[in-house]
This record gives sequence, structure tokens and C-alpha cells, in this order.
Amino acid sequence: MVKAPGVCFYFGTFNPIHHGHLMVAQSALSQFGSRLGFERVVFVPAGNPPHRYQEPDLLEAALRLEMVRRATADNPAFAVSEVEIGCPGKSYTVDTLQALIEQYALPQPVPLIIGADALGQLATWRQPQRLIEMAHFLQAPRPGFDCVRQITLSGEPVSLNTSPIEMPPLAISSSWIRQTLATSSTGAQGLRYYLPDSVLRFIQWNGLYT
Repeated sequence: MVKAPGVCFYFGTFNPIHHGHLMVAQSALSQFGSRLGFERVVFVPAGNPPHRYQEPDLLEAALRLEMVRRATADNPAFAVSEVEIGCPGKSYTVDTLQALIEQYALPQPVPLIIGADALGQLATWRQPQRLIEMAHFLQAPRPGFDCVRQITLSGEPVSLNTSPIEMPPLAISSSWIRQTLATSSTGAQGLRYYLPDSVLRFIQWNGLYT
């Protein structure tokens, strides 16, 4: 069992990871690290996400994992977990979070970074009530989405343990990056300032998303 001073988890498909993800992680660490007792943000790339595994441009998990590793390599406060990589079947956040809590011997609730758009869909996830009990949601603002304070489960409102990350809503998204890579004449080079250089090179070398 790993002994850790405290961590915050950041789940996502990271398809691909971009500067917006890194800004959210750093903002969460700066604003809540001391208050909630964590010193590192652990990125958890999804293996086979049940909500998105049928997307035609979802890269295999190993490639997305490698991009996250490259993007976070120069920040000692960032770490990467491959807990979902290579696991058979669909990957559910509630199961993975439980495994990570046991691995790191963490008290509950644990800090968990999530976008306001995703948090608003929490009722459709597996065992949402259990997730609500397990996590303190650090909510990243998204354009067009209000801060989510509660969701409806079985027809009843349920309050969330959540704190908003104070930062401008970021319109940059992985889906826009993928679309641009697939349709732009400039290719990956046109996204130079949207992606870490190491991720940009990896995409170019491997001809991804084209």
C-alpha cells in the first residue's frame, strides 16, 4: 500500500490533453492544496469510458496515457496513474476512485477535479450517490455552464460537496482540437499554443487525429 501525504485526482479521457487541463490542475493545487491537504494532482486517463468509448476518434488508452505523461513530466506536483490502462471492460469512476483511495490510504472525501459540464451529468454515472460520498468535487468552470451545487437522484435533490475553482472559463476543448487536426490545412502546427510542445510533437510523429 502506497503512503502519500495527500493527493487530488483528475479523471479524464485527455483525448488529447491540452494546456487547459494543465491550467485547471495547477489552479486547483494553488487554491485548495493547503486547505484540503494535498500536495500533488494525479491525472487518471480513462481506460474504456462508458460514456465515450464509442467515439470514432477516441485514441487507444496507451496513446492518451503517453501524452499525459509527456505533458506533466516537467511538474513535480503532477503525477499520472495508469490504473485504468489495460483493464478489460468499461472503466467506471466509482470503482477506480475506490481502488485509488485504498492504494493511497486516503480518508474520504477525496479531492476530485471535474468540469461543471461533467458534474451536471453525474446522475447518469454509475453509483452517483456513492461518488458523492467519496469525493469533494473541485469544479472547473466551463463556458455556458453554471456552477453545479446539487443534482437530482430518484426525483430528489441531492447537495454536492463541491468548491468552485476560481479561474476564467476555458473554451478550449479536446473535441475542438481533434476537429482542427482533422480538418485544418496547417495540421498540428496550427495548435502550437494550445498543446504542450511534447504532446504536439507526439501527435505529429504518430500522425494522430488526421
